[in-house]
Amino acid sequence: MKSFVQYGAGNIGRGFIGPLFSAAGYEVTFIDISETLISALNSRRSYTLEVVSDEGNREIRVENVRGIPGNDEAAVASAIAGADVMATAVGVNVLPKIAKNIAGGLSARWQKGNFAPLNIIICENMLHADRFLRDLLLSYLSPAEAESFDERVGLVEASIGRMVPVLTEEQRQKDPLFVRVEPYAYLPVDKDAFRGEIPAVPGLYPFSPFAFYVERKLFVHNMGHAFSAYLGQLQNLAYIWQAVGVPVNKLLVQRAMLESARGLSRKFSVPLESILPHIDDLLLRFANKALGDTVDRVGRDTKRKLSPHDRFAGAVALCEEAGVSPIYIAAGLACGLFFQGENDEGSAYVQTLLNEHGATYVLASHCGLAPESKGHRFALSAYKLLAAGGTAEALLAHCEGLTRKELASS
Repeated sequence: MKSFVQYGAGNIGRGFIGPLFSAAGYEVTFIDISETLISALNSRRSYTLEVVSDEGNREIRVENVRGIPGNDEAAVASAIAGADVMATAVGVNVLPKIAKNIAGGLSARWQKGNFAPLNIIICENMLHADRFLRDLLLSYLSPAEAESFDERVGLVEASIGRMVPVLTEEQRQKDPLFVRVEPYAYLPVDKDAFRGEIPAVPGLYPFSPFAFYVERKLFVHNMGHAFSAYLGQLQNLAYIWQAVGVPVNKLLVQRAMLESARGLSRKFSVPLESILPHIDDLLLRFANKALGDTVDRVGRDTKRKLSPHDRFAGAVALCEEAGVSPIYIAAGLACGLFFQGENDEGSAYVQTLLNEHGATYVLASHCGLAPESKGHRFALSAYKLLAAGGTAEALLAHCEGLTRKELASS
């Protein structure tokens, strides 16, 4: 049986990537710091995946699984040394913490004479995650190992579209391995990044050029999802399905996603008509009440999500470079400045910056929007409207007014 190593047994690892490879006949080894998860995986060697939708639920049994504690460096190295393929799904901020272990596994692999290519599928929401992880790994490898790294290791970016909400404490206590997911199980990956043979795994879709899918995920899916959360919190709503169920919210989010779509269409010469159905599908998926996805989960960590290359400021830059006015995206960013997550250091950081320096400073220094840019101007005007008590309806009218002015001046 082929071996697949999944670094990270959280929502995406256990709810999406692991099940894909398990269903394709691989033994799946999860590496995680949670002793509870690892113990349960090793004692049961399987777990239940519940696929939920408003039309009804179904259960899938994920078989041939085991676990390794993340702090057991020798066991981690041994698993990677013998793996046919592996993936990470730990979160961007955790990649630097696991890079040493992955590098140790690569060294062990080569010391044992296993020079078969190892493809590492990077399931993180980050532009250029392959470059980021490559630099981390090379810092732990010897000069001789680094010299042959690119021939032996494929760093394969992936576009993670499946939504996996955080379970309640009651659900986790009942079964630590239980996961609830939406039906969507489509994993685009960078075809050109593979070394050797591409795994024949149903649901794994290699594409080239892949940059379009990475940016579509970040600037359409992730941006629209977060915008929904920010609007939801401004209206004291708890769930994403409630937020997109408000017509004015859905319209604001849809128009922001359309701006990103127009930017992507121009940048990658992809017909706009081919992107529009994806937006419609996403809005339907956001409205999946059965997922129970919360505003707090989707919106938290605005320190990262409002940073220069992430879902909002990055989408603003995309649009400005493509000649698209990012009016609604900037409005979403402005809504994000008000977001406060529960026990969330990221949003607390942004709130501290705002209190100490004001919105103009935050938009320029933290979000990377040049003060003279349209994106900065659009976001600041939306922020001022909301700070004065403006509603979502007022924000929509404001954005429509800016759109008319842009059209008149073009």
